[in-house]
Amino acid sequence: MTHDAPLLEARDLSRRYRVRGGLLDLSPATVRALDGVSLSLAPGETLGLVGESGCGKSTLARLLLALERPTSGQVLYRGRDVGEWPEKEFRRKVQMVFQDPYSSLNPRQRIGSAVGEALDIHGLGTPRERRERVAELLALVGLSAEQADRYPHEFSGGQRQRAAIARALALSPELVICDEPVSALDVSIQAQVLNLLADLQERLGLTYLFISHSLSVVGHVSDRVAVMYLGRLVELAPADDLFAAPLHPYTRTLLAAAPVPDPDARAPAARARGELPSPLAPPPGCAFHPRCPEARADCLERVPDLREAAPGRFVACHAAGK
Repeated sequence: MTHDAPLLEARDLSRRYRVRGGLLDLSPATVRALDGVSLSLAPGETLGLVGESGCGKSTLARLLLALERPTSGQVLYRGRDVGEWPEKEFRRKVQMVFQDPYSSLNPRQRIGSAVGEALDIHGLGTPRERRERVAELLALVGLSAEQADRYPHEFSGGQRQRAAIARALALSPELVICDEPVSALDVSIQAQVLNLLADLQERLGLTYLFISHSLSVVGHVSDRVAVMYLGRLVELAPADDLFAAPLHPYTRTLLAAAPVPDPDARAPAARARGELPSPLAPPPGCAFHPRCPEARADCLERVPDLREAAPGRFVACHAAGK
């Protein structure tokens, strides 16, 4: 991991959506999918982003990819607002690997064509050079050039995800956003894909934003980990520090819920009460307080700021680190 100027930076990002209130309530309501999120990625770093489904992880990914514009706040790539980058140039620098290779690959398109599609769109190389580049990309992810003529249904789930990774690398990006890239795969295959991503990062100098609902997966690949809850960052720390001594009660509940390989090992005692609140009606104060085993009076009244509780360690909790 390097400590240069940020490659990508999010500054106070918020994203709101207007939706219907419900089946019997047709009046418009506002969902705060993201609420004041700030983070940065250094070149060569893997930042893990973790949280329950519905916490805003994928919304954040879409904003960072400039697929959507924030309601407020700013995304900077190499110090420049992403809206100011020519779209083709930005797309060459930032790519994405999606969760489900079954749906992210066109079932009627041969794998070689899918991997090389970006080369065609950007007009890179001659037809022969593109074929050679596709063969090179397939080899890079552990597939053979002969497999280029096959369709997605002829591959296993792990092979399909390898092809999706090859497609993301076609334009030689600097940053790859991985949105739950192994959650649709068998556990036996997950480690192979994670090891492939780590190997590619080392060989190509890639920077990753690795999104997952699984802390154990994130801990395996990340230099730092950001924890989200209901549209806000609640903890950000080096991975080793976060796993050794999590500061936020929500992080502790995620660790408590993680599977333990040793059946005789006792899981941590911290457990969250109830279910994730609706983003249509978030609780006042700290959004986690209705489920928090450590909630106190001021948690109901004031939203905690994300503050530096120790060098390099940030937490949004009134009690943590004091």
